[in-house]
Amino acid sequence: MTLEEIKAIPILDVAHSLGLNIKGRSAHCFAHQPDRHPSLVFNIQRNTFKCFVCPMIHGSVIDLIMQVRECDFKEAVEQLYSGKGKPIPWRSYALPSKPKAQKTRLSPEYKNMILKSLLQVAPLEQEGRHYLIERGITPETAMALGIGFLRPETYESLYKVLVSLHGRSALRSSGLGHFFLLAKEGLSFLLFPYRLENQIHLIKARCLLTKEEADTRKIRRFVASEPAKTLYNQDVIKSSSHLYLCEGEIDTLTMMQRGYPAIGIPGVSSFREEWFQLFSGKHLILCLDNDAAWEKASAWFYDRFSQHGITHSRFALPYGMDINQYFSEKEKLIGQIKCGSK
Repeated sequence: MTLEEIKAIPILDVAHSLGLNIKGRSAHCFAHQPDRHPSLVFNIQRNTFKCFVCPMIHGSVIDLIMQVRECDFKEAVEQLYSGKGKPIPWRSYALPSKPKAQKTRLSPEYKNMILKSLLQVAPLEQEGRHYLIERGITPETAMALGIGFLRPETYESLYKVLVSLHGRSALRSSGLGHFFLLAKEGLSFLLFPYRLENQIHLIKARCLLTKEEADTRKIRRFVASEPAKTLYNQDVIKSSSHLYLCEGEIDTLTMMQRGYPAIGIPGVSSFREEWFQLFSGKHLILCLDNDAAWEKASAWFYDRFSQHGITHSRFALPYGMDINQYFSEKEKLIGQIKCGSK
């Protein structure tokens, strides 16, 4: 079977075999609890799924297997076809209950070494620099934050080298195998390290497709080595009384480059409860995307801020716009005015 044929296996059949409690074309999300109102939705026409609460929970039938069973790309694909290359008869045969291999627990120091070793051989090439420059991020800012770049063929070669150095189990535990999701699609990607106190805790990969292009191809734009348990640029919290809370790395870099003490979260729906305690005695300026996701999550944010005694205000953005777009358009307009006045 080809990858496209595997992705075409009916997603509702796969979801049933995984034990998800499906009602019509929705189900309770497996990634967050409680999920009182089913937020996991299946798109039958596109054969994809998406959780409207968890921004990282979405994708194809392969992604569904990976995320529910917490396995890698190769294992998910193996579970989606039989040895003879025929689709598993989902309605009459559940996915094999393959015993999970004992996961290697890496010390923070060892994981930092593995993640750092990948970044050291993943310099920011011209293609990656051009992508950032188009969004107003200078190469100097990118280098200061240690942003890397990999082409799919380079990543696959480096992964094999790292396996020979550290062993397959350690590489799986580091989460670097997750980037095969992008490499298998032939996509190059930027690497954003999440550092805290001089240690890299995770790396988030971002392909260079636009949201519209990724939606058309039914693939994910972002893949992280593991769920974010630290904030992007979290170290700045200690040195600033006023903090600018942004959504994603690009928005955070946009604010940092302009001198604002900015920190980033993966998305409004992936904010961890324990992060509130980091802002004790601080004032937060929310620079989150002004979209439907924020409208849905805003009541929850404001309620938790009040509970934790955190003062806050909101950066007023036009609807449908993020911080990077806001500054790009504003500075472009200022430049046009200056040119017109000469």
